[in-house]
Amino acid sequence: LPIYNLPEIQVHGDSKELFRLEGVGATLRNLAVYNNDKSAIQVNAGSAFLYENLLGVNALGVKSGNLEYAVEIKNGASTISRNYLSGSNLAVLLIDGGTATVAEYNHFYRNGTVNTCTDNILINNGSGVVLRYNLINEAAGVGIEGSNYAAGLMIIENTITNNGLNNNACGGGVFDDSGIRLKAGNATIFRNIIHNNQGEGIVIAGNVSGILISQNSVYNNGQRAPSLGIDLDASDKNGDGVTLNDNGDGDNGPNGLINFPIISAAYAAGTNLVVEGWARPGAIIELFLTDINQGSATAGDNQLGKSTDYGEGQTYLATVVEGSGADAESGTSPYTDLDGNTDNTNRFKFTIPLPPGLVIGNFLTSTATVANSTSEFSPKSVIKGYTLITNRRITYRVKPI
Repeated sequence: LPIYNLPEIQVHGDSKELFRLEGVGATLRNLAVYNNDKSAIQVNAGSAFLYENLLGVNALGVKSGNLEYAVEIKNGASTISRNYLSGSNLAVLLIDGGTATVAEYNHFYRNGTVNTCTDNILINNGSGVVLRYNLINEAAGVGIEGSNYAAGLMIIENTITNNGLNNNACGGGVFDDSGIRLKAGNATIFRNIIHNNQGEGIVIAGNVSGILISQNSVYNNGQRAPSLGIDLDASDKNGDGVTLNDNGDGDNGPNGLINFPIISAAYAAGTNLVVEGWARPGAIIELFLTDINQGSATAGDNQLGKSTDYGEGQTYLATVVEGSGADAESGTSPYTDLDGNTDNTNRFKFTIPLPPGLVIGNFLTSTATVANSTSEFSPKSVIKGYTLITNRRITYRVKPI
């Protein structure tokens, strides 16, 4: 993030949008803009550039007025970069249309009041939305909420932390206090740091698919109550906990309620890590060290009534593909574990270079992605030492009688 310099110009209004941008190349830079009622800035057409402003606060960086939205996108193309956005009673950034909206290197901080359950960023419509390199923290409700948008939403390399502060205003459930919640399909959540949110790290709700969740660092979410790092929430309201694997994986729901991998064995063998288990045909499997392993969570935090933790993936390790040339196991077999996870699907076995710092006793978790839809995290598995038993030639000397 940049260093935010306090601006020399402060613009304040009472009952109307202060800026309605409708031209080509309209640029606002180095201003403090806040309001008492409507949005501070509304983009209605053309192309707009918002650079290095304090939005929703006064020139001293302090919440002032009774602002609805700091920035409201209705149409056109917008670039929102290196701004400090805070102090809104509703979402500080409302994307309600537009052909291309890019928000990058911004700090979205503490939006929503003590009596509201509102978000830092709310996406109700629009296409070409890219959120990258932002710090998104301490919203009353969700850090990023997408209820409707055109295919191609990109959420890349943001830090999303400590959102969902007003749990009472959110109705007491885990659904409105997560880091990210998406209710429309075809999006990418890639290489973000998502941690210490009051509810889940990521919630996918509704009968949507095509949401890729890849190489993120997700840990220590569920500050208010135990909550998953990734929740495919078929209940569409308050989080339904672990979605157990089912035979054939043919059910409907968020991301098709895709089965996560089952790791049956993980071994440290010399300079290699050997991982075996089951996954759906062609699944892209991502391996992680759990947040319990990394010390940011406590054993049992994500057990949620099951036999083991469904650990959040804090440290990304590697990606392997079931059925690829590197997969040393072929064939199909059934499994059923103590929690009732079950399927009759493909076996896998991969040998990869031992990641730096990984040792016997570490805990692994994993996700599976099929057709751009990613699963919840799998149950944690412990890495053991590899014991190799070989046949040795034994010579007996027989004494003649």
